[in-house]
Order: sequence, then C-alpha cells, then structure tokens
Amino acid sequence: MAASPTTTEKIRALPWSLAGGAANSVFAQLTFFGSTFILFLSELNISTAQIGFLLSLLPFMGLVALFIAPTVARFGFKRTFLTFYVLRKVITAFLMALPLVMVQFGPEATLIAAALIVFGFGLCRAIAETGYYPWVQEFIPGSMRGKFSATSNVFGNLAAIAAVALASYVLALPGGLERFQFLFVVAVGFGFLAIWFYMRVPGGAPADPDGAPPATYGDMLRTLRDNNLLLYLAGFALITFATGPLHSFLPLFMEEHVGLTTSQIVLLSTASMVGALILSNLLGWSADRYGSKPVMLVGVVFFALLPIGWMLMPRNSPLSLLFALGIAFFQGIAGTAWMVGSGRLLFVSVVPDAEKSQYMAVYYAAIGIIGGVSQLIGGSLLDAFSSISGQFLFLSLDAFTPLMIAGIVLPLLSLLVFQRVRSDSEVTVGEYAGMFVQGNPIYALENLVRFYRARDERSVVVMTEKLGKANSPLTVDELLEALADPRFNVRFEAIISIARMPSHPRLTKALTEILLGTELSLSNVSAWALGRIGDPDAVAALRAGLNSEYRSIRAHCARALGTLKDMEVKPLLLERLLVEEDKGLQMAYAVALGNLHSVEAMAKLHSQLIQTENEGARMELALSLARIAGRESEFISLLRQMRSDPGTGAAQAMIKIRQRVNKIASPETRKLLIAASDAFAVDDLDGGAAYLVELVRALPSPTDADEGTYRLLHYCADDLVAHKASRIELLVLMLHVLQTDFSDSPHHTIQPDA
Repeated sequence: MAASPTTTEKIRALPWSLAGGAANSVFAQLTFFGSTFILFLSELNISTAQIGFLLSLLPFMGLVALFIAPTVARFGFKRTFLTFYVLRKVITAFLMALPLVMVQFGPEATLIAAALIVFGFGLCRAIAETGYYPWVQEFIPGSMRGKFSATSNVFGNLAAIAAVALASYVLALPGGLERFQFLFVVAVGFGFLAIWFYMRVPGGAPADPDGAPPATYGDMLRTLRDNNLLLYLAGFALITFATGPLHSFLPLFMEEHVGLTTSQIVLLSTASMVGALILSNLLGWSADRYGSKPVMLVGVVFFALLPIGWMLMPRNSPLSLLFALGIAFFQGIAGTAWMVGSGRLLFVSVVPDAEKSQYMAVYYAAIGIIGGVSQLIGGSLLDAFSSISGQFLFLSLDAFTPLMIAGIVLPLLSLLVFQRVRSDSEVTVGEYAGMFVQGNPIYALENLVRFYRARDERSVVVMTEKLGKANSPLTVDELLEALADPRFNVRFEAIISIARMPSHPRLTKALTEILLGTELSLSNVSAWALGRIGDPDAVAALRAGLNSEYRSIRAHCARALGTLKDMEVKPLLLERLLVEEDKGLQMAYAVALGNLHSVEAMAKLHSQLIQTENEGARMELALSLARIAGRESEFISLLRQMRSDPGTGAAQAMIKIRQRVNKIASPETRKLLIAASDAFAVDDLDGGAAYLVELVRALPSPTDADEGTYRLLHYCADDLVAHKASRIELLVLMLHVLQTDFSDSPHHTIQPDA
C-alpha cells in the first residue's frame, strides 16, 4: 500500500486539483449542470415534470454509495474516481445522438434514451464521487480547506464564465439542435482534460489489507446515531428543497414569465459567477479564520432573499435583463458562501477523519435522496400549478410562485436547525456579519494584506498603526500577531493601535498578560491602553497592578481604573493618596479620584494643587476638582476661552451666571456679580477675582447636597486672596463651579438674603 502523502506533497499537488476542477467546471456548465442542458431538453419538447424526473436521477444514484463504499475503499478512492470519471464522459457523448433519436423514433423514445443516458451518467458519477469525497478529505490540509475551496471556486467560475460565454454566443447563432451538439463535444473534451489533471493528485490509495478493515454496512448504519450528522443533513435537506428545484427550473421561469431570450438566460450564469468570483477569496479566508458556520449561515440568509428579488423583478420589460443580472450576481455570492461554509463544516466538524469512508457514503446517499426527491417534487409542482395566473397586490402570480414562497420559508427554518449543529469556532453569525460593518472594513482588509507584505521594521510599524486606525474587528488577529513580534517597536506600536480599537475580549486578555508580565516598558503603556479601551474585564488586572513593585505601573493602573470608573477601588486610592510621598503617584491617585468624583478627596486635591509648581500638573489637578463638581466639558471650554483672552472669557462666564440667578439673587448679590463681570470685561482680572472672593464669602451655609461645592468655592476664594489672578486655573475653577452649581443643584448656594 502506498504511504499517505505528506502535507508538503499535498500542497504541491493542489494546483493540479485546481486545474482539474476548472476543466470539469466547463464540462458541467455545458452538460448536465448548466442551463444549457435544461434548454436542450426543452427544445426536445420534454415537459417540466419529465425534466424534473431526469434531473432527479442524478442525485438518486447517490444511494449506491451505501452498497459500494467498502468495495471502493479496497479498490482505492483515487482509482475508483478516475475510472468512473472516464466512463461518465463516454456516456455523456451519447447526448449528441438524442436529436437523431427524436427524428427517427419520436418523443417517447427520446425521453427513454435521455433517461438511460442520465441514469448511466448519474451511476458513474455516484460511484466516482463515493471515492472522491474521502480522497478530497485526505489531500486537502484542514488548515487551508476554506482558502482552497475559495480558490477552487475562483478558477472554476473563471472557467465556467468562459464556458457560458461560449454557450451564449453559440446559442445566439441561427440554427437548431446542432448548436447544443457542438457544445457537448467541447464539454467532453474538457472532461477528459480534467481527468488528466486529477491523475497527478496524490493520495486515495487502496485500504491496507493488513490494517483496519474497510467500513462495513453496520458501520454506516451506526453513523445515523450521530445527532450532529443528522442535524446537518436535516438543514441540508431544507436548503436543497428550497433552492434545488427553483434554481434548476429558473431558466424556464426567465424564458416563459420574464421574457428573456435563450442567449440572455445563459448569460445570467456569468453574472452569478462574477458575484462568486468577487467574494470567493474573502469567504474562504474568513471561513478558515472565523469558522465555517458563520459563513454558511450568511449564505442561507442570502438564499432566503433571492426569491423576493425574483418575484419583484419587472417582467417583459427592457429592465428585466438588468434586474435579472443583478439578482444573479447576488445569487453567486449566496451560493459561494453556502458552498464554502457548508463544505468546510462537513469535512472539519461533521465527518470524523478516521471514519470518513462510512460517513461520506451515508452523506452522499442522503444528499442523493434529498436532491432526487426535490427535483421530482419541483417538476410536479410546476405542472400542478401551471394554471395559476393573476396579480396579488404588486406581485405577479404564476406556476413558480409556490416554489418562490418555499424558497423563502425553508431557508429560514434551516437556520433553526443549523444553529444546533456543532460549530468549528466560537464566532456567531451576528459577530461575523458585524465585522464587516464596524469601523472601516475595506481599509482593514487592504491593510491586512499590506501588513503581511511589509518587509522592514519601519514598514511593519506603519502598517500596525493603520490596522488600529481601521477600527475594525477584522484586524484583531494581526494586532495580536504584532504583539508577539520580536521587534520592540512593533510590539509598542501594537499596544498603541489596540488602544484605538473597540473593546475585544482577545485584545483585552493580551494586554492584561503584558500588564502583569515582566516587560516593564510595555506594562506601563498596556495599563494606559486598557483604560483607554474601556473594557470592564480589565479591572481585575488593573487592581492587581496597583500592588506592583514598580511605581510607574501603579500610577498607570490607578489612572486607568479612574477612567474605567471603578468605584470599588475609590477607598483604597484615597487611603494611598493621603500617605503617598511620591509626586508621580500622588498625581495619579488624585486624577483617578477626580474621575471617580470623590468628594472626600477634595481637600487633599486642593492642597496638592496649591503646592504644585508645574503648570501642566496644576491644570490636571484643577480638572480633577472640576470633574468632582461636574460638567467636565464646560470646564475645558472655559479654560480654552480664558487662555486666548482671559478677560473676555471670564466676563462671558459671569454673564451666564447672572442669567441663571438673576431672579433669585438679592440686590447685593447682583451688584457683586455685575461688578465682577465689569472688571473682567476691562481685563481687570485681579479686581474681578476680588469681587468673586467677596461674593463667595457672603454665601449662606450650604445644604447637605451642596456641601462639597461650598467647600470647593471657599478653597478657591482663599487661594485667590493669596495669588489673585496669577493662578489662572483657580479663577477658571471658581467660575466653572459657580456655573455648574446654578445649572445642577436644586438648592443653589447663592440664595436671596433673608
């Protein structure tokens, strides 16, 4: 027995499989699996019910898999596939004789001959694919199955587009059935070319006679005890009944009810393939990255939307073709999402690798029954409802209407079934879809590619920055990759970029590991980043960081906890602030307590403000006190005004205060307000500050609700006496507190005199 191919050998041979799939795609489009075949049968005057019967033969042949799987395993998966692929091409060649049978023997003989050809082809196809499915599970590495499926879909669709273009051109020419015969000749030629390509793919050797015995019929029956497989098949059945008949007979719908020509109908396949091409790589990549199930379910949702488009499209109109092309484009996207997702889920999660022979046999037989029954029902329903016509509101009613309704309802029901199928990832369909609407997904995908192409450190740093600016969950894996980069500057930039991102569990976990790790130069910035992201899950790690032996880490953790509004840590921070001697830590604790609106810390913050010499630090402490008072944004706005023009800014603030208390203030209070306002208006900052001090000291005793505000105003008044207007932050803080107090408190500190 030949040894199983190595992963390297598998990867090297994948181009041959891609080439074989592309060549076989041409064969399929021009024969049994394209609209060409349906139109050919219609030209032979075969009814829709009879067409449904012929189409049902193909999947029904899948039943033979149950009886031949052990023999196929002994004969060899690859050898079985190649042998019967050759036979099915030979049988296909007999399609060219059907027009002669029609002329010589009439329609009944033609139907019998067509049935024999389809039966023979379907039987050979079923035997070949009984070997193919276990073989393909062997020669495609699981880690790149989604990518391979998407790439195969791209090449297959490119080849199919060329085939459809040829078919559209040929069928547009004048003539009869000889046009179809020419296309069948081309198809058979490409079919043999596909076999030549597949011969170069490794694996698929016969079962080792000395090893484990091939699967028995009992083994195949035991697979039916696997609830996961049964759920998958149930969901698959609902999708097949919804889409199989509808898509098979869609060419007839377009011809008979929409008014498209034969050539235009064939052209719709091109639009569908273009839609598949555009998103194939993205869908395959995301299936490998985020799991099969989300991609599959997106395809199911899209399937449910397609019949709505077909029912609403204009009929017998110049716009009919344009609308049909647009819907076909969307259909290609839906089909690719379903194909990539469901196929990958089957091989990765549903079918155990060690039992692939029996599982694949049961799977192939089951989908054969499902597919065959769906075609029979579809053709019969079209005949049964052929008399339907009319209008309901804005919808045209015809024989296809029941199929359209089923095409909406059944995919929605399948969603409920597929939700219970075991997933190969933790990503939900909602999370998956959300990745493409959050932030800038196009910018994110563009920079994902550039990130991996970056060669030098500077380029990687720049691309890491752009990944963060995309603000998209699509970049999470790359940012984590950058965090593990051996270059320090890349890791540092990754943390900065993560801080720009919306919170994500994996990013938060990675940052907390760095925070609690040993790379101190990154622990500090990780604490800052966790505060900026705002994820509550980071609180525990940041609390732990407060006990670090390194002061810089403790300081950053304190600031971050304040940003995250961790009220439980407030007593600890206040306790440490009162005894801390390090100025950096004092500032960090003070700022955190300001964010936590700690009235208890107000006296300490004020004392710290007076003793601080650095202007930037004083402004930050003043801001912390302003946060305790409330309305942080108004403090910042007032500070900006007074930096550019102190007198005007202060005067405008006084005007707002006067407007708010004019009706309740006593005459003496109003005089002080006017005097302060007038002094500021002529840039007499010291004079205006003196009037404010006099005003504050005349305030009556506060209510309990205003105790904190009252104390803060008096702190500022005492300081203004000593420093006058030279400490601009004190003046700004006093004006801000007065404005805030009059806006928020139901018991204003400035009240009418008794």
